[in-house]
Parts: sequence; structure tokens; C-alpha cells
Amino acid sequence: MQEEQNIGKKLTEAHANVGKIIFRFMLRFLLAGIIVLAGVRSNPPQGPPSSVLAVCLVGFIVLAAVLWVSFPLIHCRDMIAFYENGIVIRKRPWMLTELGQISFMEVKSSYSLFARTYMCTEVRNFDITYIKNGKKNFNRAYFESI
Repeated sequence: MQEEQNIGKKLTEAHANVGKIIFRFMLRFLLAGIIVLAGVRSNPPQGPPSSVLAVCLVGFIVLAAVLWVSFPLIHCRDMIAFYENGIVIRKRPWMLTELGQISFMEVKSSYSLFARTYMCTEVRNFDITYIKNGKKNFNRAYFESI
């Protein structure tokens, strides 16, 4: 409660980019569907599985696929709130003096189609890939520029 009083008045906030989340979810869903269809067409199932181990293996593969496809959905509640003396990221308040100098970085890896966006501070790098206009709202809050 004391940290919330010291953090000051709310300047602006940035919420999750639902369009980006849905797009990436649908892209993963489509890719998983194509892989399943290709596997079933090339090797159609011919009766029940032959052993318990085969059932467990199929269950594990299905579970891993569901987790991979649904991963972007966990970012639906991401939010950053900018205050006079601090920032609240994922419900945790951080004082500006504690964070130090703040910069933004986009990283494109060789194994991904999309770039990831990070808010880099002296404490840690925050992944704000799924936040809509995070850098723009930061600049609006603290520098009044876009």
C-alpha cells in the first residue's frame, strides 16, 4: 500500500494488443492443423493403439501441441501503467529510481518470424512484445513526445 502512494498519479497505461495475440494464436493453430492433416493423410490410423506406451506418447504430443498453440493467450491480461514516480508492470510496481535508465529494443531471432520488444532497464529486461503502443505511451507519459 505504501508503494502505491509513493508511485504518484497515473499518467497513462498500455494494454495488451489483442489483435496481435489473436493473429499469432491463429497462425499457430493453422500450422498445427496443417501438420496434423499431413500426418493423418500420409499415415492413416488403422484401429486402436497397440500399447499403453503409444497412447501415452500420443497424449504427450497432443498436450505439447495444445500448450504451444495456446501460448500467446496468456498475454491477454498484460498491462503497463505509467505513474509520476514509477511503472506498474504485470501488477508489480517499480520505482523509476530503482529501474534506472530505460530504453527499448527489438530483437529478431533467426528461428522466429516475428521480432520481440523489450523495455530494458538496469534491473531487468521486460518483455513487452504483446503490449500495444508500449514505447509510444512511455514517451507520451514522461517526455510528452511521440
